[in-house]
Amino acid sequence: MIKYYLLIISFSILTLPSAFAQNSIYGIYSNIDTTGGEPSGFEMFFISDGRPGNCSTTVIFQAAEGWPEYPEMLDCCGFSNNHVEFISKKWGKFIGKIENDTLSGEFVNMKYKIVLKKGLSYWQKL
Repeated sequence: MIKYYLLIISFSILTLPSAFAQNSIYGIYSNIDTTGGEPSGFEMFFISDGRPGNCSTTVIFQAAEGWPEYPEMLDCCGFSNNHVEFISKKWGKFIGKIENDTLSGEFVNMKYKIVLKKGLSYWQKL
């Protein structure tokens, strides 16, 4: 009987982190597809980098316009609750929000709006 309870407790402990992860705003957001035969779109991977303070999130950002660009690893100091803000060397300042596993925002300097769904990376689907 004790083995049975230990098994249940162990299983609960192992599945608990994944339940929290599903509700987390951290993760991969992408709209890259190959509708025209070439990869096109954007991908952002938000991770907690463990630094204390306001800049404790890093974004790995990649754009694809017929061919994937080199990914940028950027500080995302404006990342809280559902707010996202970072600056790309090529695309400029990005401001967005996350709601219902969807990131919507705009590259302010270019006035270019995007919508990305949370899920697998384009590269994981290959």
